[in-house]
Amino acid sequence: MLFLILNCYMNYNIENFFLPTNTVENVPDKEYENVELLINAARAFARSTCQCVYIIDYFKREFVYVSENLALLCGQSADKIKEFGYNLYLEHVPEKEVEMLMEINKKGFDLFLTIPSHERMDYSIQYDFHLTNKKRPYLIHHTLTPLVLTRDGKIWMALCTISMSSRKIPGHIVMKKENSKEYHEYDLAHHQWVLK
Repeated sequence: MLFLILNCYMNYNIENFFLPTNTVENVPDKEYENVELLINAARAFARSTCQCVYIIDYFKREFVYVSENLALLCGQSADKIKEFGYNLYLEHVPEKEVEMLMEINKKGFDLFLTIPSHERMDYSIQYDFHLTNKKRPYLIHHTLTPLVLTRDGKIWMALCTISMSSRKIPGHIVMKKENSKEYHEYDLAHHQWVLK
């Protein structure tokens, strides 16, 4: 059994983060003309906060922007992290938490697709996990929110922010809607979302 678990982990690659439920297809080159505006807005936001900021492109399956403060946190340059893309998680997250990230990714998109398309831009998902820098782990609070949706309501571009977590352990997975008192919390023990 242990061999199967280890073998499963060793088979993780960035493709495991890109699921059929959020596969983005056929984004015309013309649509990319406005991406620089998003990058400039993220760059300005990063200058005005101590949070780390990056943008994910789910069509090209890469990071299109990475702030310098994320580079400092990971001990790599921003260009190197952009080059890593999703390999950042495989390289800088403890092995036992990569599986948690895979589960959050799948269950998060499953829940996201149950939300009416016209409300999806109002939601964000947040959770805590460790990033390592030269083997030293830092517990971070990670938030992902849609920047641009495709015509069929899938996330094309997402803004991610990272700050230091105030908690002691990884987890605390929450999806919430802006200005709503209700939210969904993911129960890792029972592998399900709970409305609170």
